[in-house]
Amino acid sequence: MKKVAKFGILALLLVSLVASAFAFSGRGFGNEAARDALESGDYVTWKNAMIAELTQENFNQMAERHSQMGEKRAVMMESREQRYEGMAEKRAAMQEKKTEIESAMQEGYEAWVEAVGDSPRAEKLLEVINSDNFDIFVDMHEAKQNKDFETAKELAEELGLKNPGFNKGHKPRNYFK
Repeated sequence: MKKVAKFGILALLLVSLVASAFAFSGRGFGNEAARDALESGDYVTWKNAMIAELTQENFNQMAERHSQMGEKRAVMMESREQRYEGMAEKRAAMQEKKTEIESAMQEGYEAWVEAVGDSPRAEKLLEVINSDNFDIFVDMHEAKQNKDFETAKELAEELGLKNPGFNKGHKPRNYFK
């Protein structure tokens, strides 16, 4: 609890320092006359100095910055949407590949080898799984699908997998990382 309080105070101090730097850099309170009036506590002089900054040129600059910010925001939103679309396509392709591999498992070792041939983990898979132990691999996969993690873990160990795909809670994870 003390750490949270210390962190909160530190964060508040940091925000105050940044705000002060911004305010007295000329951006937050206009021109030098406005800063002087603020330091002396003279509201009327501060107000007049701030009003003096309200020019057509300053307005045009602010309007331009506002327009640029809107354009940047639109570009960022479009980029985000494209990333999400790309992720959805990638996820769909991965699911399609997974389905292809699982179907090939039912057809036998040769079909499975062909299906995993271009996957990123094919080399590691084929170092461990061969035609002699393929049936054990299929049984392990089916046990995991059926959430029989104890059996799946035993079969993975029988296959000699270094990372059998389980963490301490016996939840499945990928066994060929």
